[in-house]
Formats: sequence, C-alpha cells, structure tokens
Amino acid sequence: MVRLAALPGGVCVDRRGTLGGRGGYLHVRRECLEKFVKARVSRFTSLGRGLDRTERVNLVNMLAGWLAPNRGLQ
Repeated sequence: MVRLAALPGGVCVDRRGTLGGRGGYLHVRRECLEKFVKARVSRFTSLGRGLDRTERVNLVNMLAGWLAPNRGLQ
C-alpha cells in the first residue's frame, strides 16, 4: 500500500508516509491502479477533494515508474 497525501498544492505520493494533510491509501496491484484511474467519483472522501482523470493517471504513472520502469498506464 502507498499513501497519497492531499496538500495545498495538490495530491502527491507520500512514499515515506510522513507528509501532513489528508491522506488515503492505494494498493499497488495493477488492477487496483486501473480502478483508481477509472473511478467515476466526483470526490475522494479520504483525500477531501476530487481528482480528474489526468491527475490520477499522473499519480499512477509515477508509482509505476518507481515500482517497475516502463510499466505505466496510458
């Protein structure tokens, strides 16, 4: 599991789990990342804000790059 942190400048991956702000956890299995990208919710309750598809794809690609280079989503 990896933590996403909602900060004033946006949502980022909190690799160490030490950032402040609201946060939510995301499982790093491919199917979970795909569900996160395809989510049709207007607001993520744990983060206290919405994320458009582009923001979600960027977060997932960042995670995929750390876990296994060249395995991001399009």
